[in-house]
Amino acid sequence: MKKIFFFIVFCECMCITISCTDKKQKNAEAESVVALSDYENQVTQKIILLEESNNGLLLKNQEVYFGNDSLNTMLFEDLAKEKKLYFYFSYNTCSPCIQECVDMLERYIPDYLESDKVIFLSPDYLPRFRNSCYGKRLLGLKNECLGISLEEENVPFFFVLDRNLKITSLHVVNKNDFERTGRYLKGILFND
Repeated sequence: MKKIFFFIVFCECMCITISCTDKKQKNAEAESVVALSDYENQVTQKIILLEESNNGLLLKNQEVYFGNDSLNTMLFEDLAKEKKLYFYFSYNTCSPCIQECVDMLERYIPDYLESDKVIFLSPDYLPRFRNSCYGKRLLGLKNECLGISLEEENVPFFFVLDRNLKITSLHVVNKNDFERTGRYLKGILFND
């Protein structure tokens, strides 16, 4: 009888221990989900702030060139006479992020490779890739930068300029939310 009693007490203690451990684990998992959600919200808020603070900025008119041909230059304002979508990325941007953006361009603007309305821009990409980077010649900048604070963030972004070199539509790519980039690209479609 004593053995049965001790066995029952032992089983109850094990059940309580397992229950408490399971509850702690569930709490830890819930806290982890909340922390991840908070982090994603913070990233989204930072991206929105970056977009708001850089939208409407005027770019400096400077000499630009395609590929490695830095002797055959034009002024940025000449390029901006027609609506174009610029895709900015640096050498330090992760290749999978760039590739996903290129895949999305192909999905939403199927003729982007041939189109002069979609321009890939990188101030620091390696010279050996400048003539064919993801299938396009890169736009180079004589000043080696656009002169906006967003460049310091080392994130890829899309933008559209008006004739005065004012950024009229800017979108920062978030690798955790490519759906948002897809919506942006759908809205940019060139119908003219």
